[in-house]
Amino acid sequence: MIEVGNLSKHYGNKAAVDDLSFTVSPGRVTGFLGPNGAGKSTTMRLILGLDRPSGGTATIDGVEYADLVEPLRVVGALLEAGAVHPGRSARNHLLYLAQNQGIASRRVDEVLDLVGLHDVAHDRVGGFSLGMRQRLGIASALLGDPRVLILDEPVNGLDPDGIFWFRNLMKYLASEGRRSLSPAT
Repeated sequence: MIEVGNLSKHYGNKAAVDDLSFTVSPGRVTGFLGPNGAGKSTTMRLILGLDRPSGGTATIDGVEYADLVEPLRVVGALLEAGAVHPGRSARNHLLYLAQNQGIASRRVDEVLDLVGLHDVAHDRVGGFSLGMRQRLGIASALLGDPRVLILDEPVNGLDPDGIFWFRNLMKYLASEGRRSLSPAT
């Protein structure tokens, strides 16, 4: 369960997130709606411990992200699809993440197949389209086979077939009792 209680984040006098509370139960896909600058991405960064809240709490299954023992096995996150070295291949990027977290290398090939990047697994990410980088980001989030997904604008750059694929993937993962949180697009 993702639980956010009275979460706030201020930058000087500006409130990016102001006293936000919500719960995401297992088997739910939850989307944030709001204009640019409404605090959606900031909230995700707070949940993931990438920013320190000005007040309130954010936990995953009752634990703050920083205290998770095997974070990639609990939470998969996609905040910025372009955060990959352009000279690396898709497979090498995922292999590095897997080795860093004690995840079997066969899982790399599984997620590459799942997101439709098997045929370009050895290509450099710098030559990928936005949609291909987005699929690689989703593969990174799925690498640890997590119970929770936190995805920021997950369909950004995907073509209509990719959006259809992504929606079906979310339905399937929710049917397994997983939770996901993302801005609705």
